Amino acid sequence: MPNNVQPANPTVVMPYSLSTAFTEEQRIEALISAYQSGFSTRAALAINPRRFWKLSKALTAAQFTALRTFFYQNSANPFWFYNPRETVPPFTNDPTGASTFGRYAVVFDGDWAESVSYPRMAVGIALREVA
Repeated sequence: MPNNVQPANPTVVMPYSLSTAFTEEQRIEALISAYQSGFSTRAALAINPRRFWKLSKALTAAQFTALRTFFYQNSANPFWFYNPRETVPPFTNDPTGASTFGRYAVVFDGDWAESVSYPRMAVGIALREVA
């Protein structure tokens, strides 16, 4: 039907060497209306929590270059991300994206931000689940 939101259909998989550098966060987004009297009304926007991942460790020069290249090639498109502890067997990767265990359709949540200090580089990026 026209004007319906289509589900994400990623074709690219984030490299496994970069997937292990993230920490996971789950949130239930809510609509909050605050009033001058101090009263507020709240409504959950979803039943299930949405997953977010944030980069949690400094990267080597090779990892930094790979992530930066991957970011600029896929910053506008969804891609597959494998949560290493949810894969079967744990901490494995499927570079084709065929395995559904631990796989999430994600997009980059925000802009590229970097801090370079030799020999490790810090990058402030996050991933957001879209489907």
